[in-house]
Amino acid sequence: MGTKKFKISHKRNDCIGCGSCAIYAKRQWQMNKDDGKADLIGGKKKGDFIVSEVDIDELENNKEAAKACPMQIIKIDKNI
Repeated sequence: MGTKKFKISHKRNDCIGCGSCAIYAKRQWQMNKDDGKADLIGGKKKGDFIVSEVDIDELENNKEAAKACPMQIIKIDKNI
């Protein structure tokens, strides 16, 4: 059995580039130098969302990132 993971979904098109996600969870988030929006590191495009599976030890940081997002466009799914 592998490392337990959870899923992050990010609706990048609605991002305003505040940077709070990159502050709370810098292992998963970085600010894009070209357009100023947040990039979910290692994420794959699925419809309107960017999705990534992340090790469970990063869950709390990403919960804080989701809570701090003023646009509420970061979703956490622990049931994968």
